[in-house]
Amino acid sequence: MSGEAGGGEVEGAAAVPGDLGAGSSDGGEAGGGEDVGATLAAARSRAEEYLQSLQRLKADFDNYRRRVAQDQARWGEAAVAAFVAQLLPVVDNLERAATASGDAAAVRQGVEMTLRQMREALTSAGIVALEAVGQPFDPGRHEAVARGPAPGMAEGTVAEEYRRGYMMRGAVLRPALVKVAAAEGGEGAGPEGAAPAGSGGEEGER
Repeated sequence: MSGEAGGGEVEGAAAVPGDLGAGSSDGGEAGGGEDVGATLAAARSRAEEYLQSLQRLKADFDNYRRRVAQDQARWGEAAVAAFVAQLLPVVDNLERAATASGDAAAVRQGVEMTLRQMREALTSAGIVALEAVGQPFDPGRHEAVARGPAPGMAEGTVAEEYRRGYMMRGAVLRPALVKVAAAEGGEGAGPEGAAPAGSGGEEGER
């Protein structure tokens, strides 16, 4: 009897830690769920902050792009206005010349002064005349409209200039119309922009 009682007491005592273990397990599961929920909430908060930051950054960039476009438009208008202002004195002189009465020398002097003002205005805008006569033919700068013998000129060089060409800050605005020196018997009209020698020139001669 005493043995059974003793055994029962031992068994009952052994059951106590099991109950405590079960209780602590339930508490761990509850605590783990709370940790996951807090982590998700923090992640959502950070994601929302990142999204708002990106939206603000996009808005700032859009505003910057609009300001740059507006500034570029204003700069272009200002450049055109400054160039036109330099041309107005040229227009004034031409108007006076058109209504002036006088001898040919006075008219010529007025035209020369107007031409000088015009060239100064072009130079201030970065526009310069192309060198043509005596230069090797360059299809990027010269447009050949004729070719033929030219005393003292090497074959393939520009012998005459029919219309002046111009460049602006290193870029060709328009090519010069030229005659290109050719060997004896090579006279003829050259195709526009063609090299002085080659198939294009031969077709022009035929």
